[in-house]
Amino acid sequence: MNTFDETSLPLPRALASALRRLAQLAHMSSWDQWAAQRLTPTQRRILELLGSRRDTQTLSRVAHELGVTPATASDSLAALEAKGLIRKRRSHVDGRALAIMLTSEGRRSVTALAALPDPLQAAFDTLSDGEQEEFYKSAMKMIRGLQETGTLPISRMCVYCRYFDPYRYSDSDKPHHCHLVGAPFADRHLRIDCPEHEFNTPEAQKALWVRFTTGGTPTVTEGDPVVSEEPPIAAPVASEAPKFEDFDDDAPQNETPADDKKD
Repeated sequence: MNTFDETSLPLPRALASALRRLAQLAHMSSWDQWAAQRLTPTQRRILELLGSRRDTQTLSRVAHELGVTPATASDSLAALEAKGLIRKRRSHVDGRALAIMLTSEGRRSVTALAALPDPLQAAFDTLSDGEQEEFYKSAMKMIRGLQETGTLPISRMCVYCRYFDPYRYSDSDKPHHCHLVGAPFADRHLRIDCPEHEFNTPEAQKALWVRFTTGGTPTVTEGDPVVSEEPPIAAPVASEAPKFEDFDDDAPQNETPADDKKD
């Protein structure tokens, strides 16, 4: 007689099937919203990216953040520019570099997009607060694993940040500490894309990941990197463009670094 172990999918395949169902809902919702906003899913993601960043974005950076080819990003940027939602400004320092920024209309579109209903949120409403927090932490582990293999582009997650101090307060409901903000926070506050993020060194990232996945009490063996109580002072691994404040469309903009060439 067959048992469920013999007839059921392996759990990783079953999980993948369940997540594809959720992804199908998200994809269909994106296209439904495109009908109302006249935006493709890629165009929407670009607007949301530009709206969440304080540093200058270029074509290559947009393509990397979205995990698409430069050609795909270029087509979507051209469509957004034609709609008056973004504009490109040539750098006065390097005439070959272009900075991509939102127009006033583009910023209004970002606000409108954020107000749209998200059917996936209704799906997570069926989970308890504790289940949601555990699912979120598990999803972050999955994303990090895919990023480490190169399947997904590296994002500005807490686990890569020089200010992240996991399980500094192991007995608290807010066990982690952010040295930039100077405050503790819970798993539900972990960020997948933080605008204030600064990349840590690869060695420190590995040590922090061990602390994060073991609840702050890893078994340290000789030769393992050790993370101090204070955030390591290290140069960011990923280069950052200069930051700038919100601006009017006609106000002077920060210059794009000379090494960010037009793609």
